[in-house]
Amino acid sequence: MAEIIDYGQFARRLQDQQGRSRWELLDAVQREWGYEDPGGEPVASRWGGENSAYGIDESLPVPEALAEWWDTPVNSFSFRPRLYWTHTQWPPSIWVDEYGEREADDDDNDAEGAASSDPARADGLPRDNPFLPPDAPDRRICVFMSEYQYCNQWGYLAAEAAHPDPRVLVSTGSGWQLQSRSLSEFFLQLALERLPGHYGWTLKVRRADLKDAPEVLERLTASYGELGLLPWQELGCDALMYGGPDALITHGRGPGADFALVIHGRTREALLHVVETLGIVCADKDIVPPGEVPEPLEELGPFALTDGDTDDRGRWRVSSTSDFPGSLAGGLPGSLAGGVPGGAPAVTVPAVLRALVPDRTAIALDEEAALAVAGDAEGRVHLWESTAEATADGPSAAVSEPLHRAPVTALACVRLDAARRAVVSGDALGVLRYWQTDRVPRPLPFERRRTAVTALTAAGLATGPALACAWADGLVRVWDLDSGAVARLRLGTGITDLALASDGTLYVTGASGPVALRLAADRLWPHRELQQRLHDVDWGSYWSARGPAHAVPGLIGKVASDDKKTAMDAVHDLYRLLVSKDSSLTAAAPAVPFLAELMSDPDNRARPTLLLLIADIADGDNTENRAAVRAVLPALRHLHDDPLPSIRWAAAELEKHCAPRPEEE
Repeated sequence: MAEIIDYGQFARRLQDQQGRSRWELLDAVQREWGYEDPGGEPVASRWGGENSAYGIDESLPVPEALAEWWDTPVNSFSFRPRLYWTHTQWPPSIWVDEYGEREADDDDNDAEGAASSDPARADGLPRDNPFLPPDAPDRRICVFMSEYQYCNQWGYLAAEAAHPDPRVLVSTGSGWQLQSRSLSEFFLQLALERLPGHYGWTLKVRRADLKDAPEVLERLTASYGELGLLPWQELGCDALMYGGPDALITHGRGPGADFALVIHGRTREALLHVVETLGIVCADKDIVPPGEVPEPLEELGPFALTDGDTDDRGRWRVSSTSDFPGSLAGGLPGSLAGGVPGGAPAVTVPAVLRALVPDRTAIALDEEAALAVAGDAEGRVHLWESTAEATADGPSAAVSEPLHRAPVTALACVRLDAARRAVVSGDALGVLRYWQTDRVPRPLPFERRRTAVTALTAAGLATGPALACAWADGLVRVWDLDSGAVARLRLGTGITDLALASDGTLYVTGASGPVALRLAADRLWPHRELQQRLHDVDWGSYWSARGPAHAVPGLIGKVASDDKKTAMDAVHDLYRLLVSKDSSLTAAAPAVPFLAELMSDPDNRARPTLLLLIADIADGDNTENRAAVRAVLPALRHLHDDPLPSIRWAAAELEKHCAPRPEEE
């Protein structure tokens, strides 16, 4: 985030948008605040929204901008709807005032007269409104979105439905008001209202705190420029947004405004600069950090290993930098030239794929040459699978899937068992897609990073099917596909090819040629067996603080991660799910044995916080949860002598919380 964005100049950017793509500025703003295209397919579609029970006028056209917004890949709502906390309605439904009274009108036609017997009002705006002339034949409003609790609704005039980008109105306590000058401007403003609170640093200043400091608002208008958007009206608040370097400041007006000011900074420093400029007094605890921080890219040097080099954790050892089995030649997935340097033959592509994908960017075959895949610059993956029903070049054997929104850079195929095969594809944006050939591709990515995928490989090992991926920043991840266990190998930049052999050797090719790494599965995935056992528990039958405990096994698996931030974040998420005074929550008891097992691993990256999590589970009121912690207590008592003071303190807390209570004696 080196570039500073001055949102005090945003009004000019808004004006310059005229004549450009409607969504270009929306895309830029989202990325500036940290939103990343997650890859994959949308999780929310126009057809998945709420629909009003009051009816849809199918004779009305849908504005071009609304359909475009749903279909554009820069629509962050369709990929991350929980960032917005709104309901969508498709097709837009006719607004009905359930509590309003129809105004008397001698000119009502029979249809309107019939409707007047219904206490609900569906004729739309009153004749005396600021948006349409009094004699307008159609005063209805088409609602396309509602606030999460339906306190506000947003819609456009039915009379403007044929306009490509009509005005947007919002329902308020004093009637319908103009919210945005166009649909595209509304979606831009909605993103500015929602995303900075998730991705940025935030400070909220209550109205009472500024009651005796009117000079703060004077400094606001003197030091920062308006964004050029209309005041945002929601939940009784009329809010005007100002901008500065890497900062947005919302001035909440009206009786519904709990906060006089809400300040968002792209960085903590930017927020503190606004605080200093406005003369606001606050403490560190008042500043809320981002809810989500993108994983930082690795800062690694070039890939360069020599004979005998080993991983500091014993996960791999360089077994060779020169001698490679002939069976591997031509088998490096993703290589267009085919194989390792030295004249290896090219990968053979079935004729149907050669015709279908003449400009392929990546190719791969499975071990038996029964499955072939090719990727192209448009992000499509083309698959040919040999079956008993299809001939080698039969067109019925070819399938094409639009899996990526960037050029496909690497591919791999793997046999999962006797009947199932899978394809993995990576692209220039760092997105990995994984799908079994007998199923519809999963809508969400398998994995992603903010740098291009450079190589992929997959093979069946003694432990089961495995997958390895290299990104341009030098990180290589290796998955055990049966358990989901993953290892992060920081091998270095410049990796162009990977090839995984069935004996567990990973051949890595860089600028100086291929290097053979002998992988140690027990060190690579030390908790593989634990993660397999997690799958044997019916987590949906247990209850967490947020409903059925489906998320618990995945989080426990992340606690085992060799990345400290991943492990710590998972422990914090488990706190929110498992620690409660509510005795009806039952998910902690089956989770405790797994947590204790991870706590016994001296290499675990979240040990102090993990031990406190176990201790706080024992501090609850659910007897089964307390019994589960007491059962693992003997295996954890040695932690009283741990070298780390934080571990010793947490071990004492665990003993204290496991002590018998008066009602238990």
